Amino acid sequence: MAEIVVGPNTVVAFHYDLYDKDTNKIESSKQGNPVLCLFGERGVLLALQEAMLGKAAGDDFTISIPHSRAYGRHYPERVQRIPTKKVDGGKKQKFRAGQIITLQGEKGPSPATIVNVGKFNLDVDTNHPLAGVDLNFDVIIESVREASKDEQAHGHAHGVGGHQH
Repeated sequence: MAEIVVGPNTVVAFHYDLYDKDTNKIESSKQGNPVLCLFGERGVLLALQEAMLGKAAGDDFTISIPHSRAYGRHYPERVQRIPTKKVDGGKKQKFRAGQIITLQGEKGPSPATIVNVGKFNLDVDTNHPLAGVDLNFDVIIESVREASKDEQAHGHAHGVGGHQH
């Protein structure tokens, strides 16, 4: 039986370490279950999936992804000052720099990172936390399998590390 390689209609299970351009570790999947990805789904960066194309179980590789192919550039105008009473319906709470909060906007809820906490206001950044960051991935392919009909129909991998129903 031929070895299955990453490509259309396959599910890849992988672990990764993610670093910025200065080799500071941002995150790692190695403490938990491998990430499951139906090749082509939107939950995993397209540039990372492209690097997996043709790889098989046991392969490991490193890829550098410029911010333009990852989470885009950082837009300074997306940093704004908002009154604390406009967050969480005005509930009094302790805020801290680096905290992720949810803001209600015209297009529904969206995450924002608190940059600075003032007495009555918060400076928040609505850019993706990794916007403007060039990314370096160390990836190990754990397994590759054919996607089930359900996975193909739903557009995502099922099981531990993927989408649960």
